[in-house]
Amino acid sequence: MYPTLLHAGKLSLHTYGIAIAVGFLLGILLLVHSGRRQGIRVDRLLDLAFWLLVSSLLSSPTPFIITDAKTTYHLCLGTGLSSSRPASQIFFDCTRSLRLWEGGLVYYGGLLSAVFVSYWYTRRHAMNFFHVADLAIPFVALGHVFGRLGCFCAGCCYGRVTRAAWGLSFPPASMIYQEMVQSGLLSAAAKATPPVYPTQLFEAAAELGIFFLLLAINQRKRYHGQGLLVYLMAYPTVRFFLELLRADPDRRYLIALDTPGLNRFLGLSPGSPVLLSTSQLISLLCLIAAGALLWHLGRAARRASSAGALR
Repeated sequence: MYPTLLHAGKLSLHTYGIAIAVGFLLGILLLVHSGRRQGIRVDRLLDLAFWLLVSSLLSSPTPFIITDAKTTYHLCLGTGLSSSRPASQIFFDCTRSLRLWEGGLVYYGGLLSAVFVSYWYTRRHAMNFFHVADLAIPFVALGHVFGRLGCFCAGCCYGRVTRAAWGLSFPPASMIYQEMVQSGLLSAAAKATPPVYPTQLFEAAAELGIFFLLLAINQRKRYHGQGLLVYLMAYPTVRFFLELLRADPDRRYLIALDTPGLNRFLGLSPGSPVLLSTSQLISLLCLIAAGALLWHLGRAARRASSAGALR
C-alpha cells in the first residue's frame, strides 16, 4: 500500500485523493458516453457533473464533522493546548476535518447530497430525474470502487482485528498503524499492525458487483428509477453488514449494542459494539425509503401497462 504517491518539498500527493479523482473523471467520461447514445445533451450532463462534484466535496465531510465534533473542538480550542500557537497552526488544527486529501470524506454525505442536487438540477432544466439518475448511478458505484481502493492505500476505513486467513496487516505509514499506536493498542516499535478485516477491499468488490448489476438492470428495466432505487437498496445492505466489521475510531454509535452470538461469530471480544452506528442507521432509512418507492413505481408501471393493454 502507498498512502502517498509523490513528495515534492512540502507538497504531497495522497493516493486517496488521486483515486477519488480518477474514479470521478472516469465516471464523467462514461456518463457522457452513455448520455450521448441516449440523446441527452452533453453540456447538461457536464454541468450536472460539476454541481455534483461541488456538492459532494462540501457535504461529504458533514457527517464526519458532526460525529468528530468533540475531537475538532479539542484540537481547535480545547484545554491543555499551548496558548502561544501561531495563527497558522490554530487554523490548521481547526480545519482538520476539512482536509479532504487526507480523508474525512463520508460516502453517505456525498451520495445523499448528489441525489438532492440531481433532483434540483433536472427539475430546473426540464429533464427526467429518474432517467438521468438511472443513467448515472452505475458509474457512481464504479467511482466508489476507486474511492475504496484509495481508502485501502491510505489505511483508513479499516476492519477489526481477525485471525481469518484473509486478514491483512498494514505498515507504519498507514493511518490504522498510527491510530493503533496513539490509542495504545500497538507498540511504536511494531513492524506492522495485527491482521485486520480488509473492509475497504470487501466494499470495493461489492460495489464492482453492483456496477455490473446496474448495467444489466438498465438494459432490461421496465420504468425509469428502477436502477437508482435498486442501488439505494443494494449498497445500504452491503454497508450495514460491513459496518459490523469496521473498527476505525471515527465511526460513532448512536446505540452501542453487542450480541454475544454475533460477537463470537465475528471473532470479536465480548462487549465490542456492533450496533447501531450512524452509517447503519442511514443504511436502514435508505433501504426502507428506496424499497417503498420501488414498490410504488413498480405498481404504477404495472397499472400503466395494464391500461395500455386494455386499450
